Amino acid sequence: MSFASKYRGKELTVMVKLLSVFGVVEVRQMRELFSHLDTKKYGKIMTLLHREGMVYTTPDAKYLASNRMSAAKVDISSSVSCFWALISIKDSIQDFCAGEMPALLTVSATGFDYDLIPVSEKALSLINDTCFELPDGVRRLLIMRSINDAVKIERRMKNDFVIVVGEDGVTGSYEL
Repeated sequence: MSFASKYRGKELTVMVKLLSVFGVVEVRQMRELFSHLDTKKYGKIMTLLHREGMVYTTPDAKYLASNRMSAAKVDISSSVSCFWALISIKDSIQDFCAGEMPALLTVSATGFDYDLIPVSEKALSLINDTCFELPDGVRRLLIMRSINDAVKIERRMKNDFVIVVGEDGVTGSYEL
């Protein structure tokens, strides 16, 4: 079942839930995730979210956040990178929730559960310390801006994947 058919009619709720988990995403990312909506319907939802104070747009109109404080405190690069990864697997999503650190998001998908984990210097030790605590069936999607960051990751024997993200989305995915 595609993302569009799974969440049709529930877009507002899903947007709020995603913003509460991610904190900040690019305006264009939210539009791409909900590309099944025509411009008028998408505009109505965004207007309602703004009017009700459920979404904040940064002054440069580049980012959406759950609120002004999130826009100032969240690691925008990690959040945006993880959201690109989410977009790349959107049609296999069954359900999702906030992840347990170091994962930003946990996704239940057709056949697998995924942890979307942004790789950064700050999170590296936590990523490596928790790698063997996950059940074998959980796929770790290690999200990074450069494949070179993968050398610092302690990998499991299976179900570890690197998602390389560029400015305009996922540029590659590799099994470790």
